[in-house]
Amino acid sequence: MPKKQCIPVPNAPKPGGPFSHVVRYGDLLFLAGQTGRNPADRALAQGMAAQTRRTLENIKLLLEAAGSSLDNVLSATVYITDMSKKTEMNEAYKEFFLSEPPVRATIGVKDLDTGVEVEISVIAGVN
Repeated sequence: MPKKQCIPVPNAPKPGGPFSHVVRYGDLLFLAGQTGRNPADRALAQGMAAQTRRTLENIKLLLEAAGSSLDNVLSATVYITDMSKKTEMNEAYKEFFLSEPPVRATIGVKDLDTGVEVEISVIAGVN
């Protein structure tokens, strides 16, 4: 049976609560929900498209630190605070998954962290 391993990510900000950014279990990576905050200064990107892009850049950074990539994302869960902006989110999202996109659930939620419009968590494989 595989053993759970929390993956340290030196370039990522410390988690804002009692959780790990990335956990590896066997050949799978489980990423905590990421938002559109810049890891260097925690500044939040403005607007749905910009937050989606920054969120996926953050996910890319975490995956690469754990030895994987966006190409290995199997599943994504997207939480958005305004379903009327789903098309805007989709346009930015598809820039990161040009072919064979992962399975995905998109869930409308009442609130996320202050000012956050989108949060995405993923499960990915490791080569």
